[in-house]
Amino acid sequence: MAEEKVRLLVCQDCKTIEELPDHDGPVDYDVLLETAASRHETASGLRHVGFLYDVSAKSWNDSRIRLEIIEQIKKRSGEGLGNAFYAVKATFQEDAQKCWRQHNRTRNCDEYKSDRKRLQPDTKAERKDLGLAPMQSDRFLCEFCPVQSVMMQRMRADRGDYNYTS
Repeated sequence: MAEEKVRLLVCQDCKTIEELPDHDGPVDYDVLLETAASRHETASGLRHVGFLYDVSAKSWNDSRIRLEIIEQIKKRSGEGLGNAFYAVKATFQEDAQKCWRQHNRTRNCDEYKSDRKRLQPDTKAERKDLGLAPMQSDRFLCEFCPVQSVMMQRMRADRGDYNYTS
């Protein structure tokens, strides 16, 4: 079994490091990366300078090793940045928690996987200019919400996964 990984989207302009789940497939279909990257642009619409790193989830979840990884990223970020502060974010998880609190911490969300919660990168114009079809996202903010585990348990129960016979 392959080692679980996380990706770190490093924005040199914003001085942020965003944690993203691993993606196994062509970058053209990486909705989470496109969505996160589309939030990093100047007022005039130019994209920020950034890098993407793969790290072991086990290492990233160890606070001591995480600090070492961040130090390595700072060193690789280029001359002149010195000890610039990088805010570490888990953007999708933070957005999902905010949404969940707005819904009064429900266990039965009316907006679960609705079109309003679909993660859709703001890259329609760029993709059109490159001759690419619009990205069809099958990813939802709900996947990062506590309600996801409740909904998965319900789906499995409805499917009969918890019906055991001796």
